[in-house]
Amino acid sequence: MQIRLRPLLMLFCAAGLCGAGLVRAQQSGQTETSSAQSTPTAASAQSVQMPEADNEAVSTSSSGRLQLVAAKSHWADLLREHIPEFASNAEAQNITPALIRRLRLDISNILTTEGYFSPQIQFDNPDQALAPASTNKIIHVTVEAGQRTIIENVSVKVQGPMADAIDAGDKAVTKRRRALQEDWGLAVGQPFRDADWSDSKNQLLESLRSDAYASASMTSSEAKIDADQHSGILQVEVDSGPVFTLGDLRVTGLQRYPSWLIERYQAPKKGEVYSRSRLLDFQRSLQNSAYFATVAVGIDPDPEKADAVPVDVTVVERQARDLSFGLGYSTNTGYRSEVAYRDRNILEQAWDLRSAVRLEQRRQLGYADIYLPPRESKFLDSFGVLVERENIAGVRSSRYALGIKRTSTRGHLEQRLGLNIVREKISPDGEAEEVNKALVASIGWTWRDVDQPFDPRKGQILQFDLAASEKALFSDQRFIRSYAKYQRWIPVRKTDTVILRAELGAVISKDEQGIPEDYLFRTGGSTTVRGYGYQTLGIQHIGSTRGGRVLATASAEYVHWLNSSWGAATFLDVGNAADNFRELNLKQGMGVGARYKTPAGPIALDLAYGRQTKKVRLDFSIAIAF
Repeated sequence: MQIRLRPLLMLFCAAGLCGAGLVRAQQSGQTETSSAQSTPTAASAQSVQMPEADNEAVSTSSSGRLQLVAAKSHWADLLREHIPEFASNAEAQNITPALIRRLRLDISNILTTEGYFSPQIQFDNPDQALAPASTNKIIHVTVEAGQRTIIENVSVKVQGPMADAIDAGDKAVTKRRRALQEDWGLAVGQPFRDADWSDSKNQLLESLRSDAYASASMTSSEAKIDADQHSGILQVEVDSGPVFTLGDLRVTGLQRYPSWLIERYQAPKKGEVYSRSRLLDFQRSLQNSAYFATVAVGIDPDPEKADAVPVDVTVVERQARDLSFGLGYSTNTGYRSEVAYRDRNILEQAWDLRSAVRLEQRRQLGYADIYLPPRESKFLDSFGVLVERENIAGVRSSRYALGIKRTSTRGHLEQRLGLNIVREKISPDGEAEEVNKALVASIGWTWRDVDQPFDPRKGQILQFDLAASEKALFSDQRFIRSYAKYQRWIPVRKTDTVILRAELGAVISKDEQGIPEDYLFRTGGSTTVRGYGYQTLGIQHIGSTRGGRVLATASAEYVHWLNSSWGAATFLDVGNAADNFRELNLKQGMGVGARYKTPAGPIALDLAYGRQTKKVRLDFSIAIAF
């Protein structure tokens, strides 16, 4: 028995599994049946013949329940899922020959979608003779799916300009054509499934349309099924259509900001070969900028426009100016209030001003940074000023800084170049006042590969920074500072996560005198070694903790999510800062905590025990913007 399926026309049933079409079955009697109608449960017929003898089991209408008898398998689950009469809570049915015929057809069609073209279906009622006429009978429906159809051969043919390029000896196109065949989803040796058959064809078209051949179309597809041999032959033919090259940008929605701003975000050049991923990168770059709330980038895949297809860019701009207020609390620095002002179009040149005044119990600061529009070379330049006062771990300090920075991002890697002028006045408890200044050049890299930017569950981040100051150039001390940080998120089960973190830092210098505290190391607090006060781990002086020239910390945390919002955590932290590694005595903190998910990431409330201090400390932070 041989069955030929034309999937673009064929119709399979089972509660929306399939659509209207044609199934042709060829047997020795050359029976042929077609259908163009559909019902909620059965929409097409095929002439694969099933035993009809057990129709006699119910020659007249009677009441009963249907019970599926089948081996535990994926197809048995499908039958129970998509045929209401097999549900565990199904009510008694009026059992008629018409119902039997419909169920037989439904079962057969569902199994056909999974590659079973020769099922055996039997209806019987062993309790019929014993049950009174008024009692609901149990009708057993025994199903044996039979042998599954396996793909014997796959033929993928390409026509159009792609075929012409192959004939002309284009090696790149020939390699791509070979990849299409190798990447075909429903490969030789796999069982036939209607869903996999459709997905494979869709993936083939999407592969062509995503790069160069935006108007590729399928001209024919056919699945030849030999039900007797349980084998299938798949034949697909596609027309690649012409190669699309990009034309001019057509921008709509741009009103506040200058038109040249679009070009600064890695805009595609006229004459480039069309690539969907290239346009998505461009769209993502615009979307991540400070200027646009929503962005859509695309083309019209009209073959008539293939030589220079316009790139349509539709944007919704952000407001040029924002004023915001915020309140917060942290066990590190106490209560907090903040006023922030942002202007994204300074001097009508799309210069982005970000400024704020933040008042905390232990720290107060004000800053203003201006970010210039990115250069076409992917550099983002900025400059700014900072004024900061704090009283932490017995050290009162005032810091003034002016800096410039250049940032570039390529894939997962971000690179930073900076130059800062820092002047600092510190007054440790019980010690004389100091004034330190430095001109510091810095370079840093951050490699990010996480599944979510604000609440990662899988991935890792590696950061490495170098900074240097020369005593002869507006600095009180010559030093080289290095710092590295590694974080990894490991998913466990369906929702839980293991979080690992490690930090290592060192300052090479004659001594720490003259080095601003910001370039030395202190640790302790909610994001470092929990169970110890904020920045209270370092070089201990009378009444204060000063920064050291070396740092080492590590942390392991397990987070178990109780539901979509709330979770519980347990953790172990170790770390300290010192003048050198020989004197480094790692402190230990351990404890439990609660987690609450927000759009900006989880809020953490941790109860930590400091092993060396033998004290319990609560670490918590929250911020509310309005």
